[in-house]
Amino acid sequence: MDIVSVLNKAQLGELPSCKTCPWSPKTSKNAETIAFGKSCTEHGVNWEESNCRVNSMLIVQDPGDTTPQKTGGLCAVHNAESRTDNTAKQGIDLWKATVSLDMNSAETGGYMKSHYWTNAIMHGDSKSSGLRDKCKINARESCTEVLAAQIMALMPKVIIASGELAVSSLYDIGLIKRSWKELRSEFSKGAYKEKVSKWRGKETDITVFCTYHTSARVVNQTLSDRYMKEELEIEKCIEQKASKVDSIDAFLRKYSDMKNARNRGMRYLLNHWLDIGAEIRAHSLEKQPNNRLNSD
Repeated sequence: MDIVSVLNKAQLGELPSCKTCPWSPKTSKNAETIAFGKSCTEHGVNWEESNCRVNSMLIVQDPGDTTPQKTGGLCAVHNAESRTDNTAKQGIDLWKATVSLDMNSAETGGYMKSHYWTNAIMHGDSKSSGLRDKCKINARESCTEVLAAQIMALMPKVIIASGELAVSSLYDIGLIKRSWKELRSEFSKGAYKEKVSKWRGKETDITVFCTYHTSARVVNQTLSDRYMKEELEIEKCIEQKASKVDSIDAFLRKYSDMKNARNRGMRYLLNHWLDIGAEIRAHSLEKQPNNRLNSD
């Protein structure tokens, strides 16, 4: 199935797996509050074109109670314009530092034009109140094959799973061999990485990275705490991975006050995105000969 059909059917809740999803517009009791988001074709890859070539795919959680709940769009550039969308703001800073290598623009180098955004859970509902966590688990399990269908249709060279739910979905569809609980113990070294070949009969090789979500809660709490425990190793990794690049120096200056929980968490994520950014740039359709990150 092509990507346009996958997304259109998913939005309407017309795929087979939608029948068991508590957040499908056809099954939810709160259909009017259900959110759905599609990848941006202005800043990202134009997936509406046939035979579009996708270099990187970012998988996050769900669109419920987020900027896409209001706009219907999955785009870190657009969503970072929202005053309250820290997930997008922090994600775009990491992209600028390690992919575009330009803290003033995420589009420098053309890497974003072959990028695709999606969610592990296609729909979201901010009105589920106390039932949200249970619904979220059931919705993710229902959406695993929808995610698989997107990957099959686009075959990106690099996939970034951002957070436990995204990682769990890739594990469930057999794209990675280790679960979230197994792989997260290695995060102080950098993003977890697996090379995948001939997945579900496809010949194209895929590099999968697993990392943390960029939400305020994760950055300010989980990653801030991890940074304090693993500071020496993380800073050593950053120094080793980053050659003299202006964007990374600018990022480190912006997040330099170690008394600030957000800054500690963002430096933790920088260690991961140095790995991710180098891979995206290495596989990009528009490689840049100068000012490259060290991908060794």
